[in-house]
Amino acid sequence: MIFFSHSGTVALDSEEEPDWVLFGVPYDCTASFHTGARFGPDSIREASYHLEVFDCDLEVDLTGVHVKDLGNINVRLGDPQANCEIVKKAISEVGHPFIALGGEHTIAYPVVSVVNPDVFISLDAHLDLRDEYRGEPLSHACTSRRILEVCDVHIYGYRECSQKEYTFMKENNIPAYKPSQLKEIVYPQGKNVHLSVDVDVLDPSVAPNVSNPVPGGLLFSEVVGIVHEIMKKNTVVSMDVCEVCSRYADRTAVAAASLLYKILAVWWVTHE
Repeated sequence: MIFFSHSGTVALDSEEEPDWVLFGVPYDCTASFHTGARFGPDSIREASYHLEVFDCDLEVDLTGVHVKDLGNINVRLGDPQANCEIVKKAISEVGHPFIALGGEHTIAYPVVSVVNPDVFISLDAHLDLRDEYRGEPLSHACTSRRILEVCDVHIYGYRECSQKEYTFMKENNIPAYKPSQLKEIVYPQGKNVHLSVDVDVLDPSVAPNVSNPVPGGLLFSEVVGIVHEIMKKNTVVSMDVCEVCSRYADRTAVAAASLLYKILAVWWVTHE
């Protein structure tokens, strides 16, 4: 089976014709610091039950956004290439638009390989532009590099990278912005976009329990502002929210679930 049951669905799970399909990818086998992102999908689901479904800022009742939770993909732990193929097959069966809950950031590569968007926009504390890491080209540290083989890549919120990654970014004119450069972002326009949110883009004071926390991150409101600009100017055809290492509904899982709800609310108001 591609999908298997889990302990519960996201709180917004609906039997109506879905606007978005949601599934988890509980995979973290290339983690190089904190492990536990494989628990991310279910911890985000658990946290979602403790949130209001009315967004008072945007005046959106999220029960009007129909989300169908399919469960978690039955991944093969310890085999990045096999996992990549499993995720591709699963996505080809569910279609899109969809939301993938990670899991480590590696999950974005097979997702984008199937969807084939015009642009991959990564909100991330890291560039993830290594060609390989510890001998593995399908490492979480190589996600954006692999996706460059599929489509254009934009990176917002980075604040840590190797010198080689930085040089590669500059030499290849990859649009990448640090937290101090948010007002300088030149957003794509009129594109089909995959939106990837590595939760470590948030400051550790907001979301500490991530795979690779880096101080100096974005505020929750800054991430929401970026998402609003992306959705106002483009069509988001698929999304992922990844790198949450929570085992239960702690504050990092709550931040991730809150961000997921906010993204859906922004989608609603920008596509009315």
